[in-house]
Amino acid sequence: MSRSQAHELLLFIACTFAFAYFNQGGGWNQNARFAEVRAIVEEGRFPIDNFLVYRRNAEGTDLVRIPVENAEYTLGDQRYRLSWVDMAWSLFPVGDHPVGEGVEKAPMIEICSSGDIGFVPATGHFHPNKPPGTSFLAVPAYFVIYHVERMLGISPDQWWTLNLNVWLCTVCSVGLISGLGCVLFFRFARDLAGGDPFPATVATLAFAFGTTFFPFGTIFFDHNLTAVLLLAAFYCLWRVKVPQPVSFGGRPVVPREPTANAARLQFLAGLCAGYAAVTNYVAAAAGVILGLYLLLALVPQRHNWRGALWYTLGVLGPFLLISWYGWVCFGSPFRINNDFQNPLFADLEGAALFGMFALPNGHIAALLLASPFRGIFFLAPVLLAGVYGLYLWTKDKSWVAEARLCAAMFAFFFLVNASFNGYHAGFSAGPRYLVPGLPFLALPLVAAFARVPGITSALAALSIAINLLLTATDAQNPVGVGGHARVEDQRSEWGFNIVGDYAWPLFASGRAWPLLEQQLEMQMPKELARIAAETEDPAQEAADEQALREDLRASMYRGEPSPFLLSTIRGPVSVNPVGVYEGLFTFSFFTPSSVQSRMNSFNLGELLWPARFWAESRASLLPLLLVTGGLSAWLLVNSRRARRPAGGASV
Repeated sequence: MSRSQAHELLLFIACTFAFAYFNQGGGWNQNARFAEVRAIVEEGRFPIDNFLVYRRNAEGTDLVRIPVENAEYTLGDQRYRLSWVDMAWSLFPVGDHPVGEGVEKAPMIEICSSGDIGFVPATGHFHPNKPPGTSFLAVPAYFVIYHVERMLGISPDQWWTLNLNVWLCTVCSVGLISGLGCVLFFRFARDLAGGDPFPATVATLAFAFGTTFFPFGTIFFDHNLTAVLLLAAFYCLWRVKVPQPVSFGGRPVVPREPTANAARLQFLAGLCAGYAAVTNYVAAAAGVILGLYLLLALVPQRHNWRGALWYTLGVLGPFLLISWYGWVCFGSPFRINNDFQNPLFADLEGAALFGMFALPNGHIAALLLASPFRGIFFLAPVLLAGVYGLYLWTKDKSWVAEARLCAAMFAFFFLVNASFNGYHAGFSAGPRYLVPGLPFLALPLVAAFARVPGITSALAALSIAINLLLTATDAQNPVGVGGHARVEDQRSEWGFNIVGDYAWPLFASGRAWPLLEQQLEMQMPKELARIAAETEDPAQEAADEQALREDLRASMYRGEPSPFLLSTIRGPVSVNPVGVYEGLFTFSFFTPSSVQSRMNSFNLGELLWPARFWAESRASLLPLLLVTGGLSAWLLVNSRRARRPAGGASV
């Protein structure tokens, strides 16, 4: 094994270990996807009807799945009809068929493990309201897991088995591909750095752990997969580009050798870009941007029509796959999951594209840039150096076409996010809809690290600390979105701080005290009015107020759900108590203090040594810091020693 290969292997281990270290618990997004994975493996079909409704076995802690047929299910002697729910808690029966006599309406938001689903009236089946690409990538892992468990007599519906299975599927799909994406990022960055491995290594570590790529590498969402697939497509096309003399850090670099596999690489680029759209429909337009780069920038003074043909042939396979999926599930190759989702999600009264996209909103754009709620530069300040790197590429005329492509790719996802009626993305550790564009803003970091290493390194260190904190506590940060994690009179999104109000207080003191104190102050006027009505003695009224405050704070310390549900969220790490089998944060299956609620999310350190000192403590992060931190330090030292002299050829 060469030194370069060993470097990449260690990088892969460092990154993949970190992504695999965390199980982030349940939530609508991953619950719907995992239901589809189970349906494919266990039933050999796409509908998720039989993996939506779970109930706890009254005789123990096992779970029982309730079959759903044409949006209806039976419990005991009672028949229920699943129903959409609006903000006023009005129930709208799912499907076009009438509700039968004696059939009760059941709110899906309470009954189902996910609300991110759609119903197809023509077939009477439920499906995720997500593209299927993420589910497809987890099927091989779950196929092995499920059949091994069957041989061992393990029920796949037991709460702990469900927890482990969704974690293992996440590791073997999102985690593994995210780790491979970091190696690919390093290769690309090293080539763009003229073969210098040091700025490429630093840039890779900043991208992997200093952006929202980190938290979303630990959860069964599509964003990291889309990011890696688009990056892979870009890298394949760039390798085809006719080499020309360039400079790096103001020094000339001998161009790399031209590739002899142009057709194969262009086909592979199309395959990756096409499958990116199967994981994220929006990425189809990003594939077009990559196609324009192929057509206009790869061959000097002429258009690359032959390459465009190979690229199109690569796209054809994923296109046929998603068309077949649409035909099987929805009766048409041109229908997608979102066409059948909860109609209440389309809240712009027909004025928006697909009921979800309007013109870009300037206020939202500002929030996505700089707010402590969803600001990409607030939560990953190292990306400011990425913008500077784009400027350097353009100024030095080294990678002008690549700078334009990177800017266009990130700008596209930014504008889409700023146009979306659900721009905040629900419970999220940052702007997750921007994750597919992150590699394109992070690649120019190689130029920034070479030109201003001190400033860029400081920004990288701060970014890594922020994103490690967000990942270690809750990658589905609920601040500003979840009713339990906001203050009633706080109406501006600029007032939401997912780090300062939630992640850091949980990690440092075990409770989200800033939010709890605000909620307490909002509750007190109601309580004081009650006290004033019960006594006319000012001294007694003051004493009652003081006693009430102490009682409420004591209930917060005890983690009681009433009157503040946020009190049940207990740090310092892995705080999400929601399971893959439940859709709401209501503890309808297990109590807040139960081991089930506590272990719905966990990190690997808590499993390796579940002693009192280790579990539910900051010490559980030590294995991560030792393995990933140690390997990262070694990679930096090793890459500095291996730096090529100025003017060396790229590798």
